[in-house]
Amino acid sequence: MAFTTRGKARRAAILFAVLAAALVLPLLLAGCGPPTPEAAVRNFYTSIQNRDWNGYLSAILPSNVRRATDADLVDQKKKFMANDYKYLGLKLKTTPDAKDPNKSAVELTSGVVKGKNPQTGQVESTTIAQIKKQYGVTPTLSTAKYKGRWYVDVPIAAADQPPQQQ
Repeated sequence: MAFTTRGKARRAAILFAVLAAALVLPLLLAGCGPPTPEAAVRNFYTSIQNRDWNGYLSAILPSNVRRATDADLVDQKKKFMANDYKYLGLKLKTTPDAKDPNKSAVELTSGVVKGKNPQTGQVESTTIAQIKKQYGVTPTLSTAKYKGRWYVDVPIAAADQPPQQQ
């Protein structure tokens, strides 16, 4: 009788281990980013709004983060922490890249951005429609799929910045 109970316990332990591996393995292989381009952009803006530096870095394409030097990261973090933005009611529209299924553009179609103007020190608010009208551009972020997950593709290394932003 003891042999049968021990055998059942062993089978239950093996079954549990197999089930646990079946549940955990896909998560490990999938990466840490969100499953859609829109979710990647929402994570990006949420981390900025919450001043979550680690969340911000994890929302950015890992290869972009790896290219950043220690000096780049110190500079970026200083700028990041100095900002105080809120993003309200953002509506997003994803346009997949016609040539590369691992890339998409995510357009901000509406919503409100509130933040402290560094020049005046005053909190100001603007809508996405006002940004489109004033600057003639639609705010859009590039996203890229890496290891099955989506990330925002923005440069953070000084070497990757356009010359006027360095």
